[in-house]
Amino acid sequence: MKTFFGTVFSLWKQAPLWRLCFIMGIGSMILAAFFPTPWLKQQAPWLPGTAPQTTHPSHGAASDETSTGHSEAETGPAGQMPVHLQYPSMSEVVRNHVVLGGHTIPLPRGEWHPILSAQISSDSPLSFLALVRTHQGAVTGLIIAQATQQPIPLDRAGNATSICHDDRNFLNHSLPLSPAGEDCIGSGTVVIQGSDVSTNPLINQSIARLQALGVTPIPPLFLAVQWRHVAATADGQAQVGLVDTLIPPLDSQTHQLLAPIPVWGKSIPDTYPEARTFLNQMRSWAPEWQKALQLGFDNQLQGHAIPRDP
Repeated sequence: MKTFFGTVFSLWKQAPLWRLCFIMGIGSMILAAFFPTPWLKQQAPWLPGTAPQTTHPSHGAASDETSTGHSEAETGPAGQMPVHLQYPSMSEVVRNHVVLGGHTIPLPRGEWHPILSAQISSDSPLSFLALVRTHQGAVTGLIIAQATQQPIPLDRAGNATSICHDDRNFLNHSLPLSPAGEDCIGSGTVVIQGSDVSTNPLINQSIARLQALGVTPIPPLFLAVQWRHVAATADGQAQVGLVDTLIPPLDSQTHQLLAPIPVWGKSIPDTYPEARTFLNQMRSWAPEWQKALQLGFDNQLQGHAIPRDP
């Protein structure tokens, strides 16, 4: 025993690396005793520490697209605003129109794929749906649609139509609405940089899922027709519809932007004639698209020709 302690003392004095390892070993044992893993606590329940609780992370936006769909529920801080999410399969194809919150939403021509849907159950029940259109490997359109499931108090509509009165838009247009309310569009540009593109977390999650599913490249800029519909009733209620239709101004062959991002605005320089033509086509198409959206929301779309987008 005397020889053993002599050896330990000699190592302590002459071997600094051994001394460091010895100190770290003792320290690790103390930490393991007071912060044991679940397995260690199960094997030695007399240890003073408490094992951490195991949690299972929920599935994110990049859920397996080969399944028919996946849903989950998220709850707000007060537990009063559950959001039921669903991640449809990208193999699903939708044409002509979809039904959202009991309202018909027309779709421009082509094959559209739903990427995220949600039901918001709160004082302002709302249905949400995001769709993407692709052609030859390029994204040729995005639609973000939201609609009330039932009438809500008019004051909950907030400033939904403020986008229609932005002077920076290349087009603002309103249609008469009976008996009261507002039906309008604001057409401008939307720049996509990363996945945080909106104050609406559902829109951000839709872009993030596109990226996670490998639907790339996502064009960095879209021309958007942002439709807002607030139909008031005599008893102070309202039906609300919000549809953002995003069309990228791409060359059909190269899938590149027709002009650099800084160029796009109310007017485009003469040095980009194709971009000017595309912008003029959007100006002509937007009011016709607004009319189709209004008729669809009121479920009167039957027999109305859906205008072809640029």
